[in-house]
Amino acid sequence: MRKKMPNRRPAVTRVLETLTDRYYISLGIDPEDLETREIFIRGSKIGSDMDLLLDDASLILSLALQNGLSLEQLLHSLDTGREEGGKSVLASAIRIMGEESMALEQTA
Repeated sequence: MRKKMPNRRPAVTRVLETLTDRYYISLGIDPEDLETREIFIRGSKIGSDMDLLLDDASLILSLALQNGLSLEQLLHSLDTGREEGGKSVLASAIRIMGEESMALEQTA
């Protein structure tokens, strides 16, 4: 069952630099258990096809997290069967989510 996020919640924004682009990844954190449950990815020209694709990917990823999929499951799925492995912007964003989750656990 989906865990709905409260209207007001903590957020963290990190920068992801690739060889050609810069992306801003904002993570919405559930204040009850300090788990990352939503993501917003920005970096492409507003209104471009890539911007729309990142919005869609962020929405799907957020819903997956709110329905209980783990970061490990998501990364495994993005990594499996790909020659380049999980090196996409989305896979990198999931890794950043994992890093932030570990940092939050250490401060709690």
